[in-house]
Amino acid sequence: MKRIIINLLLVFFTCVLLYSGYNLFKLGSEYWKGRSEYSKTSKEVVTENETVSEDPVTKEKVETAPIHVDFDKLLAKNSDVAGWIYCPKTVVNYPVMHAADNDYYLHRLISKEYNFAGCIFEDYRNSPGQIDPATILYGHHMNDGSMFAMLHEYTDQKYYDKHPTMWYLTPQRNYRLDLLMGYVAKEDDEVYGLFDNVQQMREYLHKVEEKSTFDPKVKYDLDKLNSIIVLSTCAYEFNNARYIVIAVPIIIH
Repeated sequence: MKRIIINLLLVFFTCVLLYSGYNLFKLGSEYWKGRSEYSKTSKEVVTENETVSEDPVTKEKVETAPIHVDFDKLLAKNSDVAGWIYCPKTVVNYPVMHAADNDYYLHRLISKEYNFAGCIFEDYRNSPGQIDPATILYGHHMNDGSMFAMLHEYTDQKYYDKHPTMWYLTPQRNYRLDLLMGYVAKEDDEVYGLFDNVQQMREYLHKVEEKSTFDPKVKYDLDKLNSIIVLSTCAYEFNNARYIVIAVPIIIH
């Protein structure tokens, strides 16, 4: 009887190990597939730019985005593309999607195939063209450091000092994102309700400014800002925590 129990336990633990190994393999495969998909897409549509160009009319030197995105090719791949988010010298180099809800691209790639990593996506309530007081971009905090995992690094001033700006390119225009503040928030933070008007957005910025985990290099008068872009990912300081980075979008040629 004792031998039977031992054999049963061996079978049980072997099954547990095999099941755990399968799940780890499956998760690893999804990470690899997600990284491969985004790497392939980037190679197809993104090219590097000179960061300074000459205005054809005034002949003056003007700032340009560090990359160019072929949106014709990208939109042919998927018409839900809203833009492209890029942060130099980081993993952030991704298409941004916009669907009819905030669930569709939570676990789908740009190909619409299921993948745990999902896409970076814009809040479904936002209007095209960044005309709202706040536009929110969401991304997973992946264990392999991909997607928006790096946002949490902005809890360290030194990390901000190395990466004070990002870029949001859209079919209509390009934006330099001057990072203004970042903080750990609850899942029901006021910003997720968006804002009815610009004044509400400005009042919100005044309230959360003191929470920021970094001090920005470029200062803005909060009472003169008409719009912000909010980058959001999961955090682990407490249950259902979020880390939010708020940026000022500056139109660039």
